[in-house]
Amino acid sequence: MTETTIETTPVLIVGGSLVGLSAAVFLAWRGIPAMVVERHAGSSVHPRAIGYTTRTLELFRATGVELPPSEHGSKPPRRARVESLAGTWFQEYPWTPPSTTNGPAIEYSPVHATAIAQDRLEPILRQRAVELGAQLRPSTEMIGFGQDADGVTATLRRRDDGSEYQVRAQYLVAADGATSPIRNALGIGRSGEGLLSVQRSILFRAPLEEYLAKGIVQFEIEQDDFTPFLITYSDGRWVLMLDDDLDRDEAAQRAAIERAIGRSDLPIDVIAGGRWELAALIADRYSAGRVFLAGDAAHQLPPNRGGFGANTGIDDAHNLAWKLAAVLSGESTPGLLETYSAERRPIALLRHEQLFARADYKAFLKTPKSDVPVLPEDAIELGQLYRSAAVLGAGAELPAALRPDEWAGQPGTRAPHLRILVDGTEESTLDLFQRGWVLVSEDDHWTEPVAAAIRATGVTVRLVLIGVDAKAVDPRPFGATYGVHDSGATLVRPDGYIAWRAVDAPADPARALADALGRAADSIRTARPPQSTLEQRIQRLEDSEEIRTLTARYAHAVNQGWDGKTLDVQTIPEIFAPDASWEGTHYHAIRGAGAIAAALPEATSAIEAALHSFMNPIVTVSGDTATGQWQFWVASAMDGEFGAAFMNSRLTYTRTAAGWRIQTVREGQARRGRFA
Repeated sequence: MTETTIETTPVLIVGGSLVGLSAAVFLAWRGIPAMVVERHAGSSVHPRAIGYTTRTLELFRATGVELPPSEHGSKPPRRARVESLAGTWFQEYPWTPPSTTNGPAIEYSPVHATAIAQDRLEPILRQRAVELGAQLRPSTEMIGFGQDADGVTATLRRRDDGSEYQVRAQYLVAADGATSPIRNALGIGRSGEGLLSVQRSILFRAPLEEYLAKGIVQFEIEQDDFTPFLITYSDGRWVLMLDDDLDRDEAAQRAAIERAIGRSDLPIDVIAGGRWELAALIADRYSAGRVFLAGDAAHQLPPNRGGFGANTGIDDAHNLAWKLAAVLSGESTPGLLETYSAERRPIALLRHEQLFARADYKAFLKTPKSDVPVLPEDAIELGQLYRSAAVLGAGAELPAALRPDEWAGQPGTRAPHLRILVDGTEESTLDLFQRGWVLVSEDDHWTEPVAAAIRATGVTVRLVLIGVDAKAVDPRPFGATYGVHDSGATLVRPDGYIAWRAVDAPADPARALADALGRAADSIRTARPPQSTLEQRIQRLEDSEEIRTLTARYAHAVNQGWDGKTLDVQTIPEIFAPDASWEGTHYHAIRGAGAIAAALPEATSAIEAALHSFMNPIVTVSGDTATGQWQFWVASAMDGEFGAAFMNSRLTYTRTAAGWRIQTVREGQARRGRFA
């Protein structure tokens, strides 16, 4: 039974695993108390991801997520090719390829990558999310949702007692995994190399510490007809990955483990088996209306030594969180959210490309490519470039990624790390950013332009003067690292990425800064009406015509009794979105295209004839969603009497891979009359 009270939350996150919990932390840290629903009671028994990059650690550090020391210790993790743990060791090599940087090592960050099993990290994220004000709803699943111009309504079910209730959110974040029911309901397709292989895993405990002395944490087993991959989580747990899809009983699992170890004299505790589909697929778009994809729902990337999968998802959540917070606070227009897909999808595509440029996955390519250069890990992790309306000056000539020391503060890049002193305490320039907009400069003449920009845009900006507010102690000079001269300035976004810079002071610094800030933040106060291109106008006309035709098809489908016309329930699933809802003043809400089709025969059983017409439409298209205000007229015959009804009807629509579909139907109060 569905409860009548509707709960509200600014952001509903579906999926309470790594990415969903990270999104909850990042949002709550910015004052947005999101609600997270997760169908499971807790973390999976499988440890899954273990490696977290420097960038991920920067984001956790900024938001107060404190991690224990790396489970792999302070030494860089290494790999080995072996016959078995107890057998011949053929080769040892670094876990990730060595850096190609020439000259002395450059400090890119105040933190370093770490290793912690995902099932140990998730409880830390849960605790931090709750501390910051997020709501967590474990053992709860979303069974349906619909969106309109003002928000998203989701129906949730408690798995312990089966009770249902609704939540109204302004935005929905789909962190519901690679099979994402939300993505599928939105009709968003995926592209990429596709399914690569199916593998089986065996999670177990065994006293194998003697084989870890050299810092080896991953072992490639090489025997005749037996080539599994053995990984330690450095907490007593190991996982054996088998490149087949055989369902083994416990005896067969133990035999495989002993063969990989090369010994049968050790106690082995088999914890669980697993089945995994390795695939590489990127969503065609990351949003539809007020719904946003993140993590595996947006990009499915197989495990690799760069940690592309989990870390890319965490970075998605961080990018989206500051933009949602800016819009929900009233500082920015919803147009800022369009930059999420514009910035994050190219990153996933780059990492997809880089996966198959490396030896681990090159063999999976259907069409081998020889012209894709392998980028350094530091470039992919810390040197990616964003291009969007929230970045001013990221020219088309710039590469997709470079090592941090090869950049010099270009807009669209992560603001460089330099060691500084703030009130006598050594910090990083990265500590200046993350919370809000920051203008950093060595010239105090920017004081008044900052104040003027705040007045003009309504966006809060903090001015940090290098040499006054923060004293440089890094051997690298600020100006050269950030690519500005003494009179110049750099505008850094709330995610630590550079939005704009003035290499030298402009002729009118106040106007230049206000214009840059207003555009990059998509400030509500300075937002200009969008100027439509001819192509955009044509697209809107085509969308409006398709929506009118779709609505007419709906009217025709429910017509009956005229010229032999019968109720056409078979067409309903072609007209309505799979998760559509229909509501009337005299009928309970019906959710799902199938349920609507199934309810029509009974709902119209007493009607002898009916002719429906939607008239005088006002159709408004906004990206992949639309609303239609209609005057709805129906003439009907029932019990030998003829009558008519008039009412206002509000329909919403969503664009799917198959075209526009009706998302919601809400009929107003009818005015009825009879024919004489």
